[in-house]
Amino acid sequence: MRAAFLVFLLLLASPALAQGLTLQLVNEASQPVSSLNLFPLDEDGEFIEDNLGGISDDVAPGTKARVRLSSECGPMLAVVMLKDASELRLNLDTCRNRTLVVRD
Repeated sequence: MRAAFLVFLLLLASPALAQGLTLQLVNEASQPVSSLNLFPLDEDGEFIEDNLGGISDDVAPGTKARVRLSSECGPMLAVVMLKDASELRLNLDTCRNRTLVVRD
């Protein structure tokens, strides 16, 4: 009986645990951010081709957006595309900082 109850509690908690984390994107660039994708980094700092989340809607200069990720915290590579098609690559550790500030 106790085991069944514990399994029930774990099933209730699983969706909350699987949601990952939320990152805040702050656009301090002079142009809109047109997309953002985040990838995990391995022990050597190389990115792993496993998109953890991102956005594809424009984020205007001077505004913020929330980005839901499908992972727990850790070192990540943020690939930011600006409206003029220029690309920025930024490393961040989401265990230490959950705000990504974009500047050009």
